[in-house]
Amino acid sequence: MFMRNLRKTVKPLLWIVAVGFVASLFFTYARMSPNRGGQSSIIEVNGEGITYTDFIQAYREVYNRYIESTGRELSPEIENYLKNQVLSQLITNKLLYQEAKKAGIRVSDVEINSQIQRIMKSFGSRENFIRYLNYQRIRYSDLEDRLRQQIAISKLTQLIQSNIMITEEEAKDYWMLENEKLDLAYLFFDPERYAKGIKVDLKEAEKYYEKHKEEFRVPEKIKVRYILISPDDFRDEIKIGEEELKDYYENHPEEFQVEEKRRASHIFIKVSPGAGEEEKKRAWDKIMQIKKRLEEGADFAELARKYSDDKATAEKGGDLGFFTYSEMNSQFSKAVFSLEKVGQISDIVETPYGFHLIKLTGINPPYKKSFEEVKDQIREKLIQEKTDERARKEINKLREKLEKGELTFEKYAKDYPQRVKTTPLFSRYERLPDISWDPKFNEIAFSLKPGKISSPIKLPEGYCLINLLERKPSHIPSWKEAKEKAIEKLAKVKAKKITAARAADIAKRIKKGEKMSSFGEEWEYQALTEITRGSWVKGIPGQDQDKFLDIAFSLAKGEVSEPFALSEGYYIVKVLKREIPWDNFAKQKEEFKEHLLARKRQELLSRWLTKIREKAKVVDKASSLLFTTSS
Repeated sequence: MFMRNLRKTVKPLLWIVAVGFVASLFFTYARMSPNRGGQSSIIEVNGEGITYTDFIQAYREVYNRYIESTGRELSPEIENYLKNQVLSQLITNKLLYQEAKKAGIRVSDVEINSQIQRIMKSFGSRENFIRYLNYQRIRYSDLEDRLRQQIAISKLTQLIQSNIMITEEEAKDYWMLENEKLDLAYLFFDPERYAKGIKVDLKEAEKYYEKHKEEFRVPEKIKVRYILISPDDFRDEIKIGEEELKDYYENHPEEFQVEEKRRASHIFIKVSPGAGEEEKKRAWDKIMQIKKRLEEGADFAELARKYSDDKATAEKGGDLGFFTYSEMNSQFSKAVFSLEKVGQISDIVETPYGFHLIKLTGINPPYKKSFEEVKDQIREKLIQEKTDERARKEINKLREKLEKGELTFEKYAKDYPQRVKTTPLFSRYERLPDISWDPKFNEIAFSLKPGKISSPIKLPEGYCLINLLERKPSHIPSWKEAKEKAIEKLAKVKAKKITAARAADIAKRIKKGEKMSSFGEEWEYQALTEITRGSWVKGIPGQDQDKFLDIAFSLAKGEVSEPFALSEGYYIVKVLKREIPWDNFAKQKEEFKEHLLARKRQELLSRWLTKIREKAKVVDKASSLLFTTSS
């Protein structure tokens, strides 16, 4: 459990990270923006720029944490989402620092040096710290600038949040809201069980249609034909020679670099989240005693087996295997990668999980993969690039001919029938069967005028041109067209009325003393224990959870609700037991008040930030570069 947490911690990008450069960021930047200077602004915030380098450094950190935590590659949608989140946080950091300067907050050289000394202390020595900076290619001046911003932002947020207080009564109220528990039972009444057996008179259905015509409105629909050219169509035409493969290998060395890996063992003494000073001191004293025994010559593996709280590795003498710098918590990796030789043992290292003593047991230095190892990978990449380029050029040439009248869709369909398709009528948010769902296709198709041809569109399958054939505006169908749907709708309306009446009758009987469970054979019955306001209630659709819980917690012990409608039918709830664990409140009051205070401070800061962002002038200079799905 510990190792899973340690390896998969995703650090939220809340404030500026003091030591967050990664050497590979610059290689990534070179690949993503080969023709742009790293200091060009992609966003301006009140006239101050956020550069490509700023973005890539922050994005790589978030990217790595996502891969660590999920174990899978990013989809284009997730990639765009993360990019947006990173840019949003960079904007927030910029605004906070601007506001700190407006507020006259100053950061002295003494404060920066003090912070650097604290960071340096975690490395054990100045030499280790400097070695780490060199290893990560961090300039000392950049570190100072980031620390200056971090300290200024910290002072500003403390200033904003300093007047928030939590009273005893407020703490009790919040405790009750978060910790009150219910045992409850409910019955679910599904109208569908009646709907199929209901007979609907045609005249009655027509009358319903006349009164509720808007319910039958048909959305705007269009019919298009499209040409889709796949890069795979050109695959057999592409030949990649050995010289071209070698040339790519020599000119892109950064793509074939393998990060340094280190192997280590550790002795871990756990500290619980939110632990008080007393628990921390006990853990510290214990790790200090172990350290002394190591200094006296005790065997590291034996002490790990006997004392380490990481049970998954303790039986192996604390062995963690090989890992890269980014695969571990940053404090842990700093310590491991600052050790100079195999067999060396670190000083005590603190992470969010507790205290560690770490022994370096192996080093796999960074290296470049051989040409033979990667030539098939290079060939596949070059084939993909060349086929994509062929498809892109082909679609552009084709559109030009269609626009000039040198070619028609019909003629092209005769020559390439597999590339031309005609859709049925479809609505704006409807998925089409032969292509992957991509909102761009529908948006562009609906923006076309009859006979017009779209610009080329990049889809997962390839490059596409769309030609609008037919458009049917939104309309209310005639009675003849709507008859079957009207009969079905009216049957459901009647079924709901019958179900509501049946639920009301059963609610009365339960209130008079009949057991709710006695109706379980006819209707769905559930009995649940220890439900809190944050629980997920079994059997309730996601969109109905909040409303269900609001109603349940509004009832007194023993009270039965009136039938209430949610998205799938009617419910009756009875509260069997209601309790608030006040004994726990007395034990955890101070810790709870601290958590509540932190939450209220964060809420205040969020509201303040929202106002600041609303007033800010943010100019996006690169949305087209950063937020389009790459091929």
